[in-house]
Amino acid sequence: MDQLDRQILAQLQSDSSRSHAELAEAVNLSASQVSRRIARLQADGVIRRQVALLDEQALGLQVEAFVAVAMASYAPEAVRRFHERISALPEVLDCCATTGDSDYLLRVVARDLRAYSALMNEQILGHGDVASVRSSVVLDRVKQTTQLPLPAR
Repeated sequence: MDQLDRQILAQLQSDSSRSHAELAEAVNLSASQVSRRIARLQADGVIRRQVALLDEQALGLQVEAFVAVAMASYAPEAVRRFHERISALPEVLDCCATTGDSDYLLRVVARDLRAYSALMNEQILGHGDVASVRSSVVLDRVKQTTQLPLPAR
């Protein structure tokens, strides 16, 4: 990956809806060169997919929380069931296995506190595989980005 690839990636991270001609103008290449580079970056797995980022508030999702989950059991079957259950919940945006006091950290969105409570009590707790949860509700977002830092080389 060279400097031109990094410039193209920076442009795509900023706004992936731009045409190859617009990207080409921004990085001083032809549209066909940009197209070939993007195809190579996709084939190499650097670009996984291109998506639209939606606004939670505009969609009525008023509550966002980070939930630290400690498992009651580490038996493979219990972990598999937990993974399947969490993966099926559209309200769970991220689920990461972590080090430290908890086993997983979830990022969750919900319509309101009542919906969040129902999600916690009916979908996350009460299945015998979760020992405890600690929730932190987001009061204000200081920074949010989907743009990864691109290495200089």
